[in-house]
Amino acid sequence: MRVRGASVIQWLAVVSGIGLAIAATGCNKNAVDAQKLAKHAQTIQGESPKEASEEYKQASQLDPQNHKILSNLATLYEKQKDWSNAAETWAKAAAVADDFAIYHFRRGYSLYELARKDPGKQGFDKAIDPFKKAFTNEPNLSEAQYYTGKGLYEMDDGQGALEAYTKAIETKPNELAYYVDLANLYLDLGYAEQGLTIALEGQKQAPNVQVKQGDDNAKADAANSLYNLVLDEARAHELLQKPADKIKALEKARTVPNPKNGAREAEFQLAVAYNDKGLPQDACTALTNYLKSPAGKTPEAAENRRDAETKKFQWKCPGN
Repeated sequence: MRVRGASVIQWLAVVSGIGLAIAATGCNKNAVDAQKLAKHAQTIQGESPKEASEEYKQASQLDPQNHKILSNLATLYEKQKDWSNAAETWAKAAAVADDFAIYHFRRGYSLYELARKDPGKQGFDKAIDPFKKAFTNEPNLSEAQYYTGKGLYEMDDGQGALEAYTKAIETKPNELAYYVDLANLYLDLGYAEQGLTIALEGQKQAPNVQVKQGDDNAKADAANSLYNLVLDEARAHELLQKPADKIKALEKARTVPNPKNGAREAEFQLAVAYNDKGLPQDACTALTNYLKSPAGKTPEAAENRRDAETKKFQWKCPGN
């Protein structure tokens, strides 16, 4: 049989080739359209994040294997604190690019934040596996170990949290926040000596902290962590029943700039310590310093504030 001078086999081959070409063109067209949508979403995400999210979502549906588009969508969900959609989208990105450790980490972080919003504090266990997968893929990703520790802490797995925090410090020894959480956990568990050791080691690392020039938020975080490490030192001395050393640590806290803790709760602790030691003038000075600082926002800070006002009257401080 002939079809316009060609054999049936040749005709079928031609038709099949056209079909493949059309399929390939269609596939490429979807990819191109997805890129156009994603590019437009990027230009409007600052002004219209919800509209941008919808365009990124449409783009990801056109080209579901484009993990970069999924990454952009998940990042935008994060900025909106839409942790549920962020976690789901990071999971899709990780499924496409399993070797991208950051995708697994961001999924775990989104699940961690989602659990924090839950009144019953459920779901932290779901974040652990993505964090572990991230660290397995990228052993230098210290944040994956750190947040593994934070998740395990929320699950009341103190030993697991200790091990994860320790591993985070071994991976990145100049990150002060890791020392704060590890020292706090040791002290919470009643291991005063270990808590003191970690608090002092963290303080020694302070000069090694590297912050990008002009990154004021990172500088504030580092100062806040250093301040908290000094408070951990004071707390350890209290547990060890060394009041003189506790006072020295609290006095040291005065020298640490701390833009994120304007309330200076250490001054209240110092006032009480001075009074217990029989130093009324120093106690009143510290109490006055504390009351002049901005009020803290935590329930404990509010209680300290009321207590400080009462003590100022009881101690007959000047100006009362």
